[in-house]
Amino acid sequence: MRQLVFFLSILFCALPLCAKTPLSLEDLNQIRKVKTVSFSPDGRLAAITLNLPDDSYDGIDLVSLRELYVVSKRGRISPVISGGSQLGHVKWNKDSDQLYFLGKFQDDKTVSLYRIEIGDDEPEKVFSAKTNIKGFDLNEENDAAIIWGYPAAEKQQRLLNNAGFNATVFGESTENASLWRVSLLNQNKNAHLLYNESHVLSAKWIPQSEQILLHHSPSSFADDVVMESEISVLKPSGQILLTNSHRGKVGEISVSPTGSHYVFIGAQDPSDPAEGRLWLSQTSSSTAVNILPDFAGHVTAVNWFNPTTVGFIGAQNLSTFIANKDIEDLNKSYRVRVKHEGKISALSVDAKGYNIAYLADSPEHPDELFIKTKHSNKRMTNSNVWLKDKDLPKQTEVYYTAADGTIIDGILVEPIDNLTSTSSAIIFVHGGPEAHFSLGWNNSYSYPVAYAASRGFYSFLPNYRGSTGKGVAFSKLGQRDYAGAEFDDLLDARTFLIEEYDIDPQRIGITGTSYGGYAAAWAATKQHDYFAASVSGMGVANQISKFGTTDIPTEMLNLHALVAPWEDWSWYLERSPIYHTKNATTPLLLLHGTQDTRVSPSQSKELYRYFKSNADAPVRLILYPNEAHGFALAPAKLDYSMRLMRWMEHFVVQQNKSKPSHQLPHHDLPEAELNSE
Repeated sequence: MRQLVFFLSILFCALPLCAKTPLSLEDLNQIRKVKTVSFSPDGRLAAITLNLPDDSYDGIDLVSLRELYVVSKRGRISPVISGGSQLGHVKWNKDSDQLYFLGKFQDDKTVSLYRIEIGDDEPEKVFSAKTNIKGFDLNEENDAAIIWGYPAAEKQQRLLNNAGFNATVFGESTENASLWRVSLLNQNKNAHLLYNESHVLSAKWIPQSEQILLHHSPSSFADDVVMESEISVLKPSGQILLTNSHRGKVGEISVSPTGSHYVFIGAQDPSDPAEGRLWLSQTSSSTAVNILPDFAGHVTAVNWFNPTTVGFIGAQNLSTFIANKDIEDLNKSYRVRVKHEGKISALSVDAKGYNIAYLADSPEHPDELFIKTKHSNKRMTNSNVWLKDKDLPKQTEVYYTAADGTIIDGILVEPIDNLTSTSSAIIFVHGGPEAHFSLGWNNSYSYPVAYAASRGFYSFLPNYRGSTGKGVAFSKLGQRDYAGAEFDDLLDARTFLIEEYDIDPQRIGITGTSYGGYAAAWAATKQHDYFAASVSGMGVANQISKFGTTDIPTEMLNLHALVAPWEDWSWYLERSPIYHTKNATTPLLLLHGTQDTRVSPSQSKELYRYFKSNADAPVRLILYPNEAHGFALAPAKLDYSMRLMRWMEHFVVQQNKSKPSHQLPHHDLPEAELNSE
């Protein structure tokens, strides 16, 4: 097994007096990000997990491996679990001297519950089951835990499966996760079943009580998880005491330190496309109140500061902040505690609410740990020291006015200064559409904006109507209007680039994934007169067949289309890229994972067939085995970004008419790497 050497150092080191190099596509798989953070109750240490850099060519899958560190407020970083293991869901004990976590180590058959004493070298296995533990929580005394996961298959079913009787009954043969209680004092540590009436998503002990706050859905089907989840209070016996009346999407949940209240991020109403309102409920009540009713943004994370003050991350336009809200005076405005030049993605607070640990990025770095105390607010980690030698492009917050007067914001990434601009641009379209770009680390395999800048491209990342970050009303603007005004915003973005940045109208490409892939497919067909090239990743091609194949048809119907296919067949067809392929002139590259259940790969296959038969431009379809809706493996991600950027350079910059080779120009691999298992 190869040896991995990693560096995690304290800021700031002196910049070398040498020329910087651009961020390459291979560099993207080497990026390390702080993935999770948990502040100790005593406020001395923050526990963080960190991913491993992944070599695209060695054949070793590191995507699920993490390292565990603790970081002091003074900046001392100490490894707890190093070398890379499958671990996560990290929690402190009440005395702040032990960490509990879920992990799977070399001899484990399943993901199990572990703990480790701070300062010890080896973790102790606390509990394991026949299947993976999905999550856990500790009670106040730390003498019991609740765990949830899928039950093991019955012996007879296992025998039948082994004999080949493994047919799947579509829409029916799925297991629901159950909830168990485990005593941490009992040497046998047998699990006692508490709840299995529906699918358990998460559970939390209610402090000063034996009751449990349960987040659950009717089944484990994605549509039920996304659209039908509920919050209930369980008696100690596991019976449901009450269920909150909120309807709509539900996100993160947090229980107050005294157990009297809980908050959750939820949709404003059942037709709200995104969970983004901050709801407060008493644990003894079945109703909740929206405590930020007029917030023109979206809440993305929550954590209690003290029994009467709840903290949250707010995303507004292109920026994010941490604030707190007094639940005893709901008329009082929230108080901003942290402003950050980048995107804040997670927060954790010590038991007294004095110190805040949070994860945030910037245009210069991916997610790192920051700690705010009474006297300072400091970045504590530098997980990618080598980025100081990379020439990263400038990001600028910009606004433009759509044809109907709607103000749209976005991020412009300019070509790197010491390189000659090609007067070419790429519009990167986010998915969702209930998502948005923030000023921050906007580099990934499907959005390689720094690499594009090194090749002379302008990149534009618009938050078209339907995006989050501007309140519920804006995120609903795309409803009942598939590919309508929302994608017209992208044409207005194109006009903005031409008029304000002197971009060549004949040298503008467009790309995106998921709903952004739908936009790119629409641009290559209905809007083909406006784009020199299009790259559609896992995008929608046929709205009729998409409804019949997606794993979230209820969300598609109730939050976006607002009308069923059988109620308006022609509208569904006319809002489908396949309907507009005749004489299309924009070269189209389609990329899709074969395991995608959100947007079936049949969508890209359909568009490939219609485009190839009907359009006047090249088309190519790339399918990736073992990849789902969003790629995970390093080789697939590198392949995707290489094909994306080659397509753009070939057609946008060079203005070629025929396709490039279907083979990619990889460097020669040594024999050992070629034979790697």
